[in-house]
Amino acid sequence: MMTKHYSPRRSLIFTPANRPTLFAKSVTSGADMICIDLEDAVAADQKIEARTDALNFLLQDTDTTPERIVRINQPNTTLGKDDFNAAINKKHIFGTILVPKVESAEEIIELQKQITDKKSDLKLAIMIETILGVENCFDILNKNPTLDFVMFGGADLAAELGTAVAPEPLAYGRARLIYAAKHAHVDVLDMPCLNFKDEAQLKDETSQAKLMGFTGKAVIHPANIKTVNSIFTPSKTELELARRFVKAYQESKTGVAVVDGRLVEKPVVHAMELVLARGRAAGLIS
Repeated sequence: MMTKHYSPRRSLIFTPANRPTLFAKSVTSGADMICIDLEDAVAADQKIEARTDALNFLLQDTDTTPERIVRINQPNTTLGKDDFNAAINKKHIFGTILVPKVESAEEIIELQKQITDKKSDLKLAIMIETILGVENCFDILNKNPTLDFVMFGGADLAAELGTAVAPEPLAYGRARLIYAAKHAHVDVLDMPCLNFKDEAQLKDETSQAKLMGFTGKAVIHPANIKTVNSIFTPSKTELELARRFVKAYQESKTGVAVVDGRLVEKPVVHAMELVLARGRAAGLIS
């Protein structure tokens, strides 16, 4: 019984869509995921021009790491609708469209329907970054089982709450999204460390994110990638356990297995495949 090979997904770097000279540098930066950003990183008067370069980036997807992503503008705006329509109407395009400020399951159901109708190969990922999005995240993820991943957007959430971008006021939103993602078996990434020049803060934020259950963390500067990758890279003990779990599952004829008294089924194997993928990316296993 074979399982899918998963990308490590330890780190995602945002790159402004209006700076195409940086795209190639992002691809070789060491990040597991490259997200060309049409939303927050681009001024309003440059978004339309930047769209072409952003979507052309997805034409180069080779289905290998680093994964290629484009964050569009909100689809309930004219810019966002045009971003999305341009993407699904483009031929030979692959990768993932990251949808910001999602607040209901129906938003994504409609976008997925359009992708299916166009017979596009694009995948969808979402950002939860509003109070309503946090409240509805279980429903959003449960009703959209094909979502590629979900990301916590703390900056916009903090602005809506009227608080600082700090662990305490964002704790509920983070925890609720992690619970929802784990329940739906969807990868969940933490927001970037905004104080990206502070190595101590970056290490603390990333370590806490891993402890909470995030599967990776976004960054806004390439200097942060090495630290994030290191913290989300598994230990030798974790890799050996993952190997045993996956091997037992592959050898099982019933779709389940038992290792050290623990039931091994599809969701567990998914998590263990991610552990092994991170180990491969770090060169710890072949």
